[in-house]
Amino acid sequence: MNKLPAEKNRGGIDWWLLCITLALTSLGIIMVFSASQYFASYYPYNDTFYFLKKQAFAALLGFIGMAIAANFPYEWIKKLTLPGFVCMICLFTLMLVLRYAGAMDDSGGAFRWLEVGSFSFQPSEFAKFLIPLTVAFFLSQFYPYRYQKGRYYGYPLAAIVLASGMILGQRDLSTAFVVAVAGVLMLFVAGLDLKYVVGVGLGGGGVIALAIMTVGYRSERIMAWLDPWNPAYTSDATWQITQSLMALGNGGLTGVGLGSGGSKWYYLPARHTDFIFSVWAEEMGFLGGMLIIVLFALFIWRGMIIAIRTPDMYGSLAAMGLTASIGFQAFVNLGVVTGVLPVTGVTLPFISYGGTSLVISLGIVGLLLNISRLGNRGE
Repeated sequence: MNKLPAEKNRGGIDWWLLCITLALTSLGIIMVFSASQYFASYYPYNDTFYFLKKQAFAALLGFIGMAIAANFPYEWIKKLTLPGFVCMICLFTLMLVLRYAGAMDDSGGAFRWLEVGSFSFQPSEFAKFLIPLTVAFFLSQFYPYRYQKGRYYGYPLAAIVLASGMILGQRDLSTAFVVAVAGVLMLFVAGLDLKYVVGVGLGGGGVIALAIMTVGYRSERIMAWLDPWNPAYTSDATWQITQSLMALGNGGLTGVGLGSGGSKWYYLPARHTDFIFSVWAEEMGFLGGMLIIVLFALFIWRGMIIAIRTPDMYGSLAAMGLTASIGFQAFVNLGVVTGVLPVTGVTLPFISYGGTSLVISLGIVGLLLNISRLGNRGE
């Protein structure tokens, strides 16, 4: 790859990506308030603005983190990749120890949250940027051995399997799936033969099938997804998806008006988190829903442009993986709320309520902006 420019000679950031991110985050804050204001006014919150204030604070922290990540010395990002990966694995190990020691409470059947005093966060969110960075690091470092496929692809594949396996141990199948897909996609882009990608996919599919069959609520979700309007499921397993589809249909072309949606009152669970897009589409209609989809498509486009322009192999692969991490998560969430995919616990990046998710997503954008400066030397 080409020699990198000195830090002082690097170009400007990708302003398109920054503007798209600002638009998505702003719409997210608006929708979190619209979707949560009704039930937030009752016990135990007793504050109409409860979720709005928390999301706005997370956005502030996220933008600070984004600014730091965008201006952090690029070479130090590479140097800190492996230490960061090791710290993440240690954190996952702590999560598993606490889980099997009975010191953690499950949330929706999963053990995702680590509580430190009054503060709680999801350690699995760190994998959404550390796995792409780690895979990019191994592929760039072992590039001279690319013809020795076992050595070249073995290390990054082991990192993917280890991290996603430990996330699966937290019973967080959806995050493990998103992380694994983004990582394997990077291996394919780096030159891994399609037959090996298919083999890895079949192996991963087997693990997913086993994870579904061994946990009762997952298999029930699959059966309900295949027949969502079956009266045997509509009062329980498919309640979320049927209410989501009715909200989408109620929105029509232009929606019922911001703040006027009825599904968020009593009917739609996870209205401000996993199913916030349903609330948005009901209130802003098909056109409003398409606006969100177009913004994510533009986000992916700019991320791929950054990856293509970057002269450094590590930066190019990292940009592709980071973009895939956000893009695939958005795809899964939109697939769930429209009934295309079974119900999972994946939120919509930048839009759904969730402090850890928002801070990490904005941090990923900061890394992408940092990498974009390598390819914008003439701008």
